[in-house]
Amino acid sequence: MYIPNKPNKYGIKIVMACDTKTKYMVDASPYLGKCTQTRGMPLGEFYMKELTKTLRGSNRNITVDNWFTSVKLADDLLKDKLTLDGTIRTNKPDIPSELLITKNRNIGSSKFCFDKEKTLVSFKAKSNKMVILLSTAHDQPTLNENTNKPHIIDDYNATKYGVDTLDQMCSNNSCSRKTRRWPLCVFYGMLNIGCLNSWVIYSYNNHSKKCARKSFLTQLSEELTKPWMMKRLQIVSLQTNLRDLIEAVLGDNVPKQRQESTTNNKRTICHICPSKKRRMTTSYCNQCERVYCKEHHANFFTNCCK
Repeated sequence: MYIPNKPNKYGIKIVMACDTKTKYMVDASPYLGKCTQTRGMPLGEFYMKELTKTLRGSNRNITVDNWFTSVKLADDLLKDKLTLDGTIRTNKPDIPSELLITKNRNIGSSKFCFDKEKTLVSFKAKSNKMVILLSTAHDQPTLNENTNKPHIIDDYNATKYGVDTLDQMCSNNSCSRKTRRWPLCVFYGMLNIGCLNSWVIYSYNNHSKKCARKSFLTQLSEELTKPWMMKRLQIVSLQTNLRDLIEAVLGDNVPKQRQESTTNNKRTICHICPSKKRRMTTSYCNQCERVYCKEHHANFFTNCCK
């Protein structure tokens, strides 16, 4: 997708539900545009119901922008014991015309409209700008004494940044690399989000042992690559400089390997080759002291180590 007002203008759009306090990603779904099978629902309503399946019955509040918000969605979420707080587009037919009038209204004034559990508020932010919010978590026309803004707007501003903050944290410490393959790009995004979620869980379970996210990611990457590095050390033909680098990273965790011995200079027939070849060699194994030629070097040495 191409979104010009975003920091990353080009990219793959993932619709996510995140916790505002911890930035933990609860659920996510890729945006497919017209290819999405919405079962007759609008796109915003479809994604909202899909991402809140695991939150039903939890009495939580969902903060969304105007792409998702609708009166029907607010009623459906109330049935699942979820409240809604979000901006709503002015072209919705459910909005009374009295809330859209900007003339003869002072800047900073508010108008409220109530319908059972639902509350609509119209706030004139500028001379030509009207902000309308829908909430099922508020039932009183209360205003902030300092800013004269409705409490609905204050709560919306305090909880609207969950997904944006998660994107920022993932970009600050990212494992992504330049690629032209979109499946690999999605995989990098999954790794970034998975690392962030694991850090949130670790921090919650270890209050006494606080760990910076950068240090946690460094340790996590080392733990994930350690089995593969130990497996590569078993390769007999591994380059010396690469072997030294892996041993330096592993430190004390380097597995003890059975090394080949060339100290015995006595030429002997290879233990594996047929007797007709009479292939002479000076390569011995320290463990079993058998002899092998260059042709059978890898197979024989690997079997001996096993």
